Amino acid sequence: MSLRERLTEILPGLLPEREENAIKGKELIARVRAVLGDAYSDHSLRSQFSFMALDPDSCLARVPNGQGYYLRSSHDDSSSLQHIFAGDADTREGEDFLNKAMALAVRLFDTAGMGVFVYPVDGEESWEHPDLVAVQWPAGCRDASGAYVPTPTKKPLRVAYRAVCVGFGESAESCRRAFYRALACGSWAEQTELLLMPGCDNVEELADLAALHGIGLRCIGLDDDALDVLPRADELFRMPELPTRELLSHIPQHTVAHPRRREFSARAAAALPDTSVVLEWAEGCLSRGRVEPYEMRVAVN
Repeated sequence: MSLRERLTEILPGLLPEREENAIKGKELIARVRAVLGDAYSDHSLRSQFSFMALDPDSCLARVPNGQGYYLRSSHDDSSSLQHIFAGDADTREGEDFLNKAMALAVRLFDTAGMGVFVYPVDGEESWEHPDLVAVQWPAGCRDASGAYVPTPTKKPLRVAYRAVCVGFGESAESCRRAFYRALACGSWAEQTELLLMPGCDNVEELADLAALHGIGLRCIGLDDDALDVLPRADELFRMPELPTRELLSHIPQHTVAHPRRREFSARAAAALPDTSVVLEWAEGCLSRGRVEPYEMRVAVN
């Protein structure tokens, strides 16, 4: 039984029924551990909470500003991934460099025609999942509601995954760390790519490593000052496609190495507990025959 299935089974008995009695994530983790033990990390549990809260069919709901969880009723309506980047009105989360870099990374891939599954930005570096997964869906089109619908075929529908990590080239050591994190987190996917901001001084070393391991390496020419003048992260995330393309066209990018395609590894995916979230999500979209807008961003070129 997956973590998602286990949470679906036990959360109705652990969550308060009213929004005004919502409990914080730490308390919910403690309640879950009292039932499941220590088999899952705090980061794994938080990731599952975040994505269950985005799913209108799940039992878990989150108060609008993200300050607590409660039991979803049939009248609750799901928001979107936008709150991952928004932050509270009284905080500077939307102006945080990490949030901006993540929002920018999302737009790099969705404006290139790929669906994007993005993990919550919580300031904690994870070695159990990439920062986002760019999904190449089967050929299809949007329906009247705006959902992407793959074209039915006689063959089983399949997707391809690109695991993407975002790193900051503050030093040669930080660049190496970012590279090996991408290597560890993306070993299961058909492709793995590292986005480095603003780049690195040891580019030849990383180029050799990228060639050896088949990892894509792209340097984005944005230092702290350049990130500072960009729009807020939530504004970047919501920006229409044409203005986003215009913005991206003015950002220097240098591709050091293209990701080398390989076979999907179910064994490597199973070894990373947080990876099951994206696999279940993508397979669920295929089984429903549509990618609902609230779950992801998908651009069709």
